[in-house]
Amino acid sequence: MIRSAAVMLLCCCTWMATAKEFQLVLPKRFPEVWRVVKQAIIERGCQLEYERSIEDTAGLLSGLIRSEYCVLVSGEDSARAVMERYSVQIPRIRGARWMNGRVQYLVRLRELDTAGVELRLVAELSGLEGYITNRVHFWASNGVLERQLLQRIAELLELPVEDIVPKPPAEPEEESW
Repeated sequence: MIRSAAVMLLCCCTWMATAKEFQLVLPKRFPEVWRVVKQAIIERGCQLEYERSIEDTAGLLSGLIRSEYCVLVSGEDSARAVMERYSVQIPRIRGARWMNGRVQYLVRLRELDTAGVELRLVAELSGLEGYITNRVHFWASNGVLERQLLQRIAELLELPVEDIVPKPPAEPEEESW
């Protein structure tokens, strides 16, 4: 029992180490960024699971917004193909039948003295494998969904998208023989 708990903890910690976090500073006030982040998540069809902000002793605000798991795709015939667009790598399970694909957004906001608001964004992908394991599996996002959410946040804040949304990494060129 203890050994299986240790393995489960190791697996969870391994995922967290590979999750890509987007971090940027927005030149806006905390209440406006807070409202816009919530609006952008809801516009993507996700409900909010948790939202809380606090004020520190210096009067600066910080907060956490976490969405519920949002189903991106349902159906054995299309779940894998759709989730591959957003994934670094879907878990390899021989003979797997993916029943759905989901995303959960986690946004941390922290008001800075004069620079605006620091935003940190992570998206966690998951899906139900319904044939071999009959369990939900979690894996890392490739950044596409995060960039889409950041683009909408930039639009709502009326900021230049190219200054806010990080460029995707360039595809490495294949060597010719």
